[in-house]
Amino acid sequence: MSTGPLTSTPDKAQALPMRPTLPGRDYHDPSVFELERRTIFHGIWMCVGREEQLPKPGDYLARELIDESVVIVRDESGRLGAFYNVCRHRGSRLCDEARGSFGGAIRCPYHSWTYSLQGGLIGIPNVGEVEGFDRKERGLRPVALDLWEGFIFVNLAPRPAPLAEQLGRFATDYARYRIGGLRVGRSITYDVQANWKIVAENYNECLHCPGVHPELVKIVPIYRKGLVTEVGRTGVFMKDGATTFTDTGRSSLEPLPGLSDDDRRIYDGFTIFPNLMINLHSDSVMSYIVWPVSPERTVIVSDFLFEPSTIARDGFDPDDLVSFWDRVGRQDWTVCERVQKGVRSRAYGTGVYPPHEQHVYEFNQEYLRWRGKAPEAR
Repeated sequence: MSTGPLTSTPDKAQALPMRPTLPGRDYHDPSVFELERRTIFHGIWMCVGREEQLPKPGDYLARELIDESVVIVRDESGRLGAFYNVCRHRGSRLCDEARGSFGGAIRCPYHSWTYSLQGGLIGIPNVGEVEGFDRKERGLRPVALDLWEGFIFVNLAPRPAPLAEQLGRFATDYARYRIGGLRVGRSITYDVQANWKIVAENYNECLHCPGVHPELVKIVPIYRKGLVTEVGRTGVFMKDGATTFTDTGRSSLEPLPGLSDDDRRIYDGFTIFPNLMINLHSDSVMSYIVWPVSPERTVIVSDFLFEPSTIARDGFDPDDLVSFWDRVGRQDWTVCERVQKGVRSRAYGTGVYPPHEQHVYEFNQEYLRWRGKAPEAR
């Protein structure tokens, strides 16, 4: 798939030269992945889920950021907090499930040290008072957390810059879609045997669309040319009469409120570096949360977001939309896995970006900027 709003439009792209890609080793070398771990995954805001996944006090999400586990929990006041998933007694993991409820307190399963939902140490069974031991100093280690449009972001850096700086103009450019008020109606998880950057690069261009996505180019005619934006626009017009991504271009779902007539005829999408991709339709929003697992493995969570009233309606059935995206996604993951095998070859040093792949080039320039940042002291 592709993304819309980076910087280039088709008319400008024609004047751009061929430029080299990242070297093949950047997609499989463990030392490169280790550098990414320190400078990107542990030093930048990472999307970890949706706020609605924790509806009640005590509910939690546990997320693996490469070699660190983070638990996000909702407290009694409704506020979300994030902590390292580590007991301060002897280092035991506090929870193993990806999602669940702590109830009224967080209890370590090893020695039952107990923490409040705000992370403070409140109980040390069978120990009693010990001279010189300050419980206030043994609370759970906090992790920076922030929210945008219902998405939860965490950052392991000790002094992270504000999330708004990382979001840039995407923080406000698509406010009319009211993504924060939408809810997950369907979700699909994929396990892709490819580097996370190959997944992101594939998303950010459409030169592959005519050969890989025959159903998609029927809905978006400009994709036949390998373009990802209309001149002067960020998104792309669908075929006459189409309003969403299904085999017919139509669906029975109610359109999202507050959109213009053009919005209802356009597909738009964008990437929030490093691991969130947003796809905008007139009746729904679909997100990809990308989880780098190893140099050659990526887990992708695809959530389909709808108006709560649409989900609650009798006969709610988004299968035509979900199955279309699932087909397109699986086509993408297949070619990504083919690329992963190829970049390991001694015959591949670097490739090239044709002008139409301006968005891929820009993604990788941002990647190199982050990768080149000196890691803060941990």
